[in-house]
Amino acid sequence: MLVPQINIRSILLLIVTSLWLSGHVTANKLQLPTTIAIPIQETRFVTLGGVEQWITIRGANRANPVLLVVHGGPGDAQSSLRSTYAVYEKDFTIVQWDQRGAGKTYAKNPNSPPEPERVELDGIELAHYLCDYLTKKKILVLGHSWGSYLALGMVQRRPQLFAAYIGTGQVGSWRANVQAQFSFLLAKARAANDRKRVEQLESIGTPDPNNAAQYFSWWRMRNPYMSTDDAKWFEELGQIVRSNPEFTEEYMKTLGEGMTYSGRTTVNAMLATELPTTANTLKVPFFVIQGKEDMVTPTSVAVEYFQGVKAPKKKLIIIDDAGHFALVTHREEFLAALVKNVRPLAIKNERH
Repeated sequence: MLVPQINIRSILLLIVTSLWLSGHVTANKLQLPTTIAIPIQETRFVTLGGVEQWITIRGANRANPVLLVVHGGPGDAQSSLRSTYAVYEKDFTIVQWDQRGAGKTYAKNPNSPPEPERVELDGIELAHYLCDYLTKKKILVLGHSWGSYLALGMVQRRPQLFAAYIGTGQVGSWRANVQAQFSFLLAKARAANDRKRVEQLESIGTPDPNNAAQYFSWWRMRNPYMSTDDAKWFEELGQIVRSNPEFTEEYMKTLGEGMTYSGRTTVNAMLATELPTTANTLKVPFFVIQGKEDMVTPTSVAVEYFQGVKAPKKKLIIIDDAGHFALVTHREEFLAALVKNVRPLAIKNERH
């Protein structure tokens, strides 16, 4: 009797294929890829709080965790800085949002004031939209500078929408902020033997944190003492504006007018900011990634605020040589901190 030769590999392949088609073998057991990276590059207006607002959604793989960037300023829209944020798109789906009073949202709605509570509610509505549209259980939210105040408000109102909060250029106590900035400028002016500025500052004595006019009269002196890192960023930003066709003369005018409008609308809220009192307990993981040389939102004030916050998990990361704009000046270090400490939390949430 002749016995046919049996090709064991062929038989195994047939069995595996059959089980695969019948759903009895998972891709993980076979160690085969389960997903194909599908990039996402979208820009559009969405309706938030009854107002059309501009967002961009960009990433190398729409399955990645969603990172919503809440810009500061107030009114400092970041959505047109595509090349600046591109490095983050490999590991996150980056969502930029022009808030009321900022960028393209302001151009479409010039009479819609960015009152903080209203913007926070807009942000919550946007988080809901992103969870639904990108099929996520939760998203990450990153607040920069004034945006850290807004993003914390969003997290406090709807913690169930967020896998974690990340602050940079983190605000804390406005009163402490003002005193730290004033002491910094006075010390710098004395060290530089800048008698004119020293006399101006000494004539004020102790700055009044409730006096906006007085504050801006001396804070505008900061440019000569800006951190080297921040000064380089403004130079780079100038080059981006000149080379990016999106930054037309009309758009630049809109950005400037939006920031002025937003500043007038939010100044009272800024003067009243005391996050150590109003936002000292969070129900989501709390991260602060701060430039060591930040004097716009002084790092000493941010650290003091961080230390007083109670959260399920928290971590403070200080980036040496970085200033207020560490998010864009030290992108590789900032991204590494996000990937190591924050991204796993978002992925874990999706598995639950």
